[in-house]
Amino acid sequence: MAFWAAGEQWQGGRVEISLDDAYALSSPEDARRFYARWAATYESEFVVASGYLHPRVIAEIFDACVPDVASAVDAGAGTGLVGAYLCRLRPAIALDGIDLSAEMLAVADAKGVYRHLYERDLTRPVLETAAPYDALISIGLFTHGHLGPPALANLLPLVRPGGYAVIGANESHFLEHGFEDALVSLGVADLELRRVHVYDEGSEHRDSLNVVSTFRVPE
Repeated sequence: MAFWAAGEQWQGGRVEISLDDAYALSSPEDARRFYARWAATYESEFVVASGYLHPRVIAEIFDACVPDVASAVDAGAGTGLVGAYLCRLRPAIALDGIDLSAEMLAVADAKGVYRHLYERDLTRPVLETAAPYDALISIGLFTHGHLGPPALANLLPLVRPGGYAVIGANESHFLEHGFEDALVSLGVADLELRRVHVYDEGSEHRDSLNVVSTFRVPE
């Protein structure tokens, strides 16, 4: 007998996973199990079907706001969509990826754009990577059921002093948990916030916005 998590729907012999399921996660272990199930169909059954634009959007913001740098880390790399877009725009960049899910990272690895991939829990300090990097890019980590502002303290040490960060966060999550104040308290420089659409115009999630924070890591 097969079992599936609350909120998942049985559709024609397969389990269909929804965005609401992702928002309902409550621990790193929940997330690890959830993304293990979703990895194989994440792009075909969520990204394409929902019109998810954010990987391209944040790569374009990075390209516009971050000068030419030699290295970057994709925190919460997932299946590697951000990395694929970023490497089209910055083909010479040495890009590494970090994610909690080994299954998602396996999909990312197949894209051939990452130098190194690391399975790490970002609720804890990140050890044994090629840090420090010149820049960091991230989406998907800071949203409902995922990470809050305390995890920022684990990400910033991945970047060299004075380096660059471009981080997307679900807008309501960003506001509810005081991300702007947290960034200011960490001493970041040149902080700019942008509200962006992350789904295309025909998507049922079109009204869900993200705040993209761009800043310099403290010297």
